[in-house]
Amino acid sequence: MEELDILKKHWKKEEDSFQQVSEKQIYKMIHKNSSSIVKWIFIISILEFLLWSVVSFCMKDGEGMRQFDAYHVDHIMTPYMIVGYVGQAYFFFQFYMNYRKITATDNIKKLINTILKTRKKVYQYVWFNIIYAVLNIIIVLIIQFNYDERLIELIKVSEKSNKAMLIYGIYTGITILFLAVFIGLIWIFYRVVYGILLRRLYKNYEELKKIDY
Repeated sequence: MEELDILKKHWKKEEDSFQQVSEKQIYKMIHKNSSSIVKWIFIISILEFLLWSVVSFCMKDGEGMRQFDAYHVDHIMTPYMIVGYVGQAYFFFQFYMNYRKITATDNIKKLINTILKTRKKVYQYVWFNIIYAVLNIIIVLIIQFNYDERLIELIKVSEKSNKAMLIYGIYTGITILFLAVFIGLIWIFYRVVYGILLRRLYKNYEELKKIDY
């Protein structure tokens, strides 16, 4: 949007010497910029998905994953993973359709509406990923309490010495601390990656409102 700011300043300073820039020209510039931003939102979401897929693939042969596979809980994790993939596909489709709509529209109000919808979908996408990740950690923890033989034995021993609550408390505290750090890092990641694009998109929205009203 730096080009638009320079253009508007130049327009105001040289209003009497140069032909005024029409609102239509400003709209075209905002339209092009908004289309580019939404395209990048779509591209980054795909790249993000590929990144996490590569990370998961690299961790597949790790000791922790092999131990988890030994629990034979595919009947729990497979449906949950399917929900995640379906959710991701839904948002990819929405981002792509919003890009198509912005590219095709030639109406200020329609462009404003699409920008607002895109911002809303991005926020929903961020929260979907955060909630999905948190639930994934909770499910894994519950599975471990029910299938990890060493943990089960530890709890049995602690029950005999009336320390079961201490064990549960330690695991719960560690989980809460881990979740807090995990959510914080993910939130920062999304604020940096998508926040910049959303702020630019909102600036376009504000400029379009000035033209429209």
